[in-house]
Amino acid sequence: MRNDLKLPRLYKTLLMLALVFGPFYWLAFTEDGQRRTDLALMFLLGKPELNAALDAFTGVLTEAQIRETFPKLEFQCADGANPFGDRLCAAEIGAFNGVPASSVTLFLVGDELRAVKVSYRRIYHPLMRDWVEGRVVRADGPRTSEQMEETGDGVATWTVSDGLLIMRDGELAPEDDPALFWLSRAALARQAAARAMGQAPLN
Repeated sequence: MRNDLKLPRLYKTLLMLALVFGPFYWLAFTEDGQRRTDLALMFLLGKPELNAALDAFTGVLTEAQIRETFPKLEFQCADGANPFGDRLCAAEIGAFNGVPASSVTLFLVGDELRAVKVSYRRIYHPLMRDWVEGRVVRADGPRTSEQMEETGDGVATWTVSDGLLIMRDGELAPEDDPALFWLSRAALARQAAARAMGQAPLN
């Protein structure tokens, strides 16, 4: 008696539906799928990716060095007082180290970097925190828990080589700005000096 190796019609139909709609479901309804879809869309729109070890930035970096390191970023700059210096440069981006993002802003004193702000999509706030904690873990090993501090006002900070990484702690409120900051020691000193002189805190 011959073995019938033909697949039942219903099974073949279900298999075809799974092949067609499985990837669609993954792309549309899973967190990793949505992230990859957003990254692909940003690539198609020509938005550059910023792959930067923000935790390793220092106040000796200059605008010229940043432009040389990230030549695809089209920075628009303006002089004038800002919370961390006297000049700022901003550029649109599509991603920051694999996390869909919208822009990066450099805060400078003259040509020297003092702070960086990376704005990202609100839904990727937990993923951005995972990136920060992953970087600190790799840099500091078992000292990580000592390096992270929750300030009690909804802000989490991590001590890095020159200054702090700062972002909102926990879930974002509707009025919260989804952003990751790096502040150099010089920027922190500037804020401390402003408070010591009785000025309103810069934020």
